[in-house]
Formats: sequence, structure tokens, C-alpha cells
Amino acid sequence: MSAAWVAGVTRARGMLVRRPGIPGARRIAAARTLDEALRDLTTTPYCRHLASGASLPTAQRSVTAALLWHLRVLAGWLPQRGVECLRLLASGFEIANIDTHFRRLSRGGEAPPPYAMGALATVWGRLARSSEPEALRAALAASPWRDPGGTAAAMAVTLRLTAAARIAARGTTRGALVGGP
Repeated sequence: MSAAWVAGVTRARGMLVRRPGIPGARRIAAARTLDEALRDLTTTPYCRHLASGASLPTAQRSVTAALLWHLRVLAGWLPQRGVECLRLLASGFEIANIDTHFRRLSRGGEAPPPYAMGALATVWGRLARSSEPEALRAALAASPWRDPGGTAAAMAVTLRLTAAARIAARGTTRGALVGGP
């Protein structure tokens, strides 16, 4: 086992120790109010951008952004093969960025800031620079995401199916999604 795999496994174990676990998740889920749940979340690693008094959508976004941050930190400790696996597992964040960007380009209006993907992005940096829906679809068609279809609904479904197919292909061609050295 390479030093990078040992470092990644050690970092992952350290992250596991800090997680709220099943009892903590149940306690947070059973909170009577959002404020009570937010107070409980502040004692977990998911409090990175969590503000007391946040709305439910804002709190959800903060928790998922913290999850992505932890995946990015873990990726920094892993060899390239491990980063490739995490990139596949984090594809839902890139899909959320693409969906939001497409809606913003198509309809305008307010949207949450994109998730910071870092090394876990497949092509998000290039896609984020597109300034019209057609350019975004063309960039997607030329990427591992492939042709997403013309409507927002078609794009949403195609991106998710493509992600599932990429994850399944990785699991069957390499024997396991997250392989060792």
C-alpha cells in the first residue's frame, strides 16, 4: 500500500471519529424545531458555514457544502485513483451546479452560489464560464457528461443517468468503486 493510500485511510478514519453517527443523526432529526436542530449541528463537522437562525434550505445547503468540503479534504490525501473515485461519488454536487447554472442562464433570477468543487469537478470550471444555455449544452456534449438533451428536465435526468452509468462502469471494470493500491 502506497504512502498516499495510508495517508488517505488515516485521514478518513480521523473524519469518522468526528461524525455524529446514528445516535447524533437521530437526535438532530428528532429536534422539535429547526433552531434546536441547528444547535445540535453546531457540535458536528457539518457546522462549517452554518448560521443560527438559518432557513431550512440555507441549512441544508450549508450541510451539503460541508460534506463536499470534507470530500475535498480527503481527496487531498489520496492518490489519483482515489481522487477519481471521490470525483464519481461527488458527481451529484456537479450536477446541482449544472442544473442551477442552466436555470440561471435560461430564466435569470437568483440562485445559490455554486458548490466549490475543486479537484472533484469533472468539467465544472469550463461549464461555469458558459453564458448561454446552448453553450452550456454544447460544452456538456463534448464532456464525459455527454449530450444532456434540450430541456431542463431532460438535462436533469440525463446527467443523473450518466453519473449512475459512470459509477457502475467504475465498479465493474475495476472490481470495486474504491480500490486499494
